[in-house]
Amino acid sequence: MLALNFRSFRSRLLTFVLGLLVLVQGAVLLSVNAANIRVARGNIGEALELTATAFRSSLGVREQILLEKAHLLSGDFAFKEASATGDHLTLLSALENHQTRVGANVMMLIDMQDQVLADTLHPDDHGRPSPLRPLVLAAMASEFGEASSIEPIDGRPYQLVVVPLFTPEPSAWIAIGYALDDAFAEQLRRETKTHVSLLWLLDDEWQLFGSTLTPGPREELMRALPPDVAAAQATASLDLGGAEFVSLFAPVANAQTEVVAVLQRSFAEALAPFLRLRTPLWMIFALGIAFSVTGGVLLATRVTRPVAGLARGARRIAAGDYATPVEVEQHDELGELASSFNHMMKGLAERDRVREMLGKVVSPEIAEELLSKEIELGGEEREVSVLFTDVRDFSAVAESMSPQELVALLNTYLTWLTAIVERHGGVVEQYVGDAVMALFGAPLQHDDDALRAVRVALELCGALPEINRKIARLGGRTLAMGVGIHTDVVVAGNIGSPSRLNYKVVGDGVNLASRLEGLTKRYRVGAIVSRSTMEACPGIVFRELDRVRVKGRATPVQIYQPMGMVGELEASAEELLATHAEALRHYRARNWERAEKLFLSLERLDPHSLVYSLYRKRTLSFRESTPPPDWDGTFTYTEK
Repeated sequence: MLALNFRSFRSRLLTFVLGLLVLVQGAVLLSVNAANIRVARGNIGEALELTATAFRSSLGVREQILLEKAHLLSGDFAFKEASATGDHLTLLSALENHQTRVGANVMMLIDMQDQVLADTLHPDDHGRPSPLRPLVLAAMASEFGEASSIEPIDGRPYQLVVVPLFTPEPSAWIAIGYALDDAFAEQLRRETKTHVSLLWLLDDEWQLFGSTLTPGPREELMRALPPDVAAAQATASLDLGGAEFVSLFAPVANAQTEVVAVLQRSFAEALAPFLRLRTPLWMIFALGIAFSVTGGVLLATRVTRPVAGLARGARRIAAGDYATPVEVEQHDELGELASSFNHMMKGLAERDRVREMLGKVVSPEIAEELLSKEIELGGEEREVSVLFTDVRDFSAVAESMSPQELVALLNTYLTWLTAIVERHGGVVEQYVGDAVMALFGAPLQHDDDALRAVRVALELCGALPEINRKIARLGGRTLAMGVGIHTDVVVAGNIGSPSRLNYKVVGDGVNLASRLEGLTKRYRVGAIVSRSTMEACPGIVFRELDRVRVKGRATPVQIYQPMGMVGELEASAEELLATHAEALRHYRARNWERAEKLFLSLERLDPHSLVYSLYRKRTLSFRESTPPPDWDGTFTYTEK
């Protein structure tokens, strides 16, 4: 058995190595375990949120199906004729036939006096007051004369819709619905791998009307519910029969009574894959300890044995014995130390003979230079062409896609856009959702930065159909984009704090570039540049669009649309540009009649261009109400 004496170097070395190993591996085990628990809970939380979304989506889909089936029946001529007879058996037969065809669980026909004409749940019962009066009142108050809700019938919940029957005036109400029960919950569980329990509040008491849980856990769930179930929307851990279930409470908004879906996943099942890692980790831990003990003993012995020999040699030297050298067979640093020790011993032996001639000269020199480079905030003025681009109506695009599909679309789009910017020597300064801000002139600077920025705009507009085809394969909608470019002197440099910096450009020119991008929607063009940018691009043909005063800026700016490289436009396009320039001259000279005729001819030649129609409408307005004498053709925008 290994005896430890903490006054010895070997014991302290072994203790240090083993203690460090236990500390590190213990910390790793604890960290892995904590991370596993955190990841498992995170995964469950994400899964429950997705299930809540799927639950609400399922209710929405069922509602749409019910509305479609109800509208189908309300428009059925044969059913209208049957309704006109007022015969209970005829109406009941028609409802049962339609119910069978659409797979509904209940159908009713209710007259305008709120009396049940026919009810598939109660075939022999008619002429009684309708149990769906709140839903009928909601339909009467709605804009489209229809309503949907979760309503109790005979103590059971049904997802119902009510639509009017026109013959041709509203003569009755058609109600159709699906039962909400264990089958609905089980269908959702199969789709999401999540336990679903459906509760509603009846007589101030929560009751369970559908669940994927077995009878035992169902009873445990009812006992473990929080006091205010409808307000408990965050995830919570519930103990069901000794097993922990992470639960999410998802209230249903469209219900006459309070309805809540309790979505649950077993924490033990989610953690099971991670728990299987514990055995290998413990084996690694045990093997590490065993190898560390063996290696530590060997290492300590290899270190302490020559050190002990050196200690014995030092004691001999202290006794005046310089004849016996220290023997160390190792060829590492300890061997070098023993060799140096033996040389020292010879030197000491010679010292007695040459004491008067030799002395010990110690001449230490310590030279140390501390270099400190503090973080500097600030920047320098640079002429920069700022390019802004944004996807039009991106909110509508995002609404039509799942988060995963949206991320894939954005990554595809931004990868394509960034590659074009970088190929022309620009730098993407930031992404803001679907919007991109790129710089030409900072931090990299070229002689033709404005030209590079405009070429990027032309390439983006020209290659948009290609990227849209790729996006279509991902299931996304066709994208439209706008590009705004302005060239100005801005401040470029490090902005932020000493602990966190960003390379940014700031100034009025940045804001103007953003405003120009917003104007592309006003003129329905792909790109708009300022006059300063246009003047820096002699190799590009531009169409002057307007002289505008953007929101937040008092100074007017002339804006242009890049049309293409010089020499690449077709003759017809050049003629249109010449006519457009002439029409603008007459417009600004107040020759309204001549300007109107020119813009009208341009509009006929290019009906897809909004610019010509916009100016034609302005000339018509100015012919009726002449602008003031100081009018210089500037149009002021009061919105972004």
